[in-house]
Amino acid sequence: MARHRKKARLDSTPCGWSVRLCILGALVVAAFAGLAFVHARWIAQGPRDPRFVRFLRRHNHRANANDVIPENGVSLDRYGAPLSVAEPGSTFQKVLDELQLASGEPVSLTIDAGLQAKAEAAMKGKSGAVVALEPSTGRIRALVSAPRAAYLNRALDGLYPPGSTFKVFMAAAALSNGLSPVYDCPAAGWRPNRSTPPIRDSEAAEFARRRKTWRGFGRIGMGEALMHSANTYFAQLGCELGTERFDTAVAAAKLRDGVTVLPAGTISLSSAAGGVPEGASTSGLAPIAIGQGALQLTPLAVAMFTAAVADDGLMLAPTLSATAKPSLRARPFTMPACARVKKMMREAVRRGTGRTCEIAGLDVCGKTGTAQVGTGTDHAWFTCFAPEASPRLVVTVLVEHGGFGAKAAAPVARKILLEARELGYFE
Repeated sequence: MARHRKKARLDSTPCGWSVRLCILGALVVAAFAGLAFVHARWIAQGPRDPRFVRFLRRHNHRANANDVIPENGVSLDRYGAPLSVAEPGSTFQKVLDELQLASGEPVSLTIDAGLQAKAEAAMKGKSGAVVALEPSTGRIRALVSAPRAAYLNRALDGLYPPGSTFKVFMAAAALSNGLSPVYDCPAAGWRPNRSTPPIRDSEAAEFARRRKTWRGFGRIGMGEALMHSANTYFAQLGCELGTERFDTAVAAAKLRDGVTVLPAGTISLSSAAGGVPEGASTSGLAPIAIGQGALQLTPLAVAMFTAAVADDGLMLAPTLSATAKPSLRARPFTMPACARVKKMMREAVRRGTGRTCEIAGLDVCGKTGTAQVGTGTDHAWFTCFAPEASPRLVVTVLVEHGGFGAKAAAPVARKILLEARELGYFE
């Protein structure tokens, strides 16, 4: 009893109450610290929780309420390595955000990090775009918009006159319609009618600068015309193909349609629709047939019709999704037509305007393009695939205001093809 009374007296002393208050204070401080930590963590990470976003989408019934989609979408390349290809705020990034929020996992893309890095390095200091894709699957292995910007993806959204790269399409379309004519291609150029200025070959201006006389190509067939990129030939070919057959070929290749390369729930990454005049007059087809006039296409569209030639007339739907299965988009050309165009493109690289992209042992098939624009230096193009016998990769390059395609765009494509060979694409 004495011991209990002594303990009770000790508990009631000021010292005992101080110990209790200290313990209680420590507990209160720890509780507030814990709450502060949870609150800070919620502010930093809560809105990124897919469960939170889905909750808001279900229960936020305010008029005109926007979904809360933070920029946290992470992408992986074809080998599962982290990949940074989208600018914050871009449509690409928003699609990655939505896909990751839906699954809770990083988004696996078809992009090859090694090829993407080489393409970006080759375009450093330039404005333009690169598309590299597999013609037999449609999988996009590199997609570059230089310089990077949130508001514009030049490879998908940029609309440009395709210049002489469009002669690949014209050759395949004409051959698919049974046309393989021989034309006279004079030095003075060719007029679709008396009221239009003559369409001349680029050699005429080049010879004039050298104070020499250009004698013209004379009478040539389609193979020589494609190899030398003869404007006078393809202007006549466009007129002979005619409005109805041209519009049918364009519709078959879906050049006027955009294409979705990475679908998501409420937003998708898609390309711009092509600007291809419909119902153009016969004389109006002359500039269009050489990739000028009112014609405008995206770099992806040029890569797609190049891929159709490479894959014997089959155009596979291009995709960035590693989980998407190859699907047929269109059959714009016949197999025999594509076989002939392949040989022409091979000669264009071996002996013609595309010689700067010749790679020993790879049998590159390509076509240069130099597209005139309203002001400033011409846009430079090059579109190609390799190898000729069994095409594994299509590469399309656009360099804005780069001048001649052979000098500005073809060397970029060459670097990408060399990297692709190192990565085993052509084994």
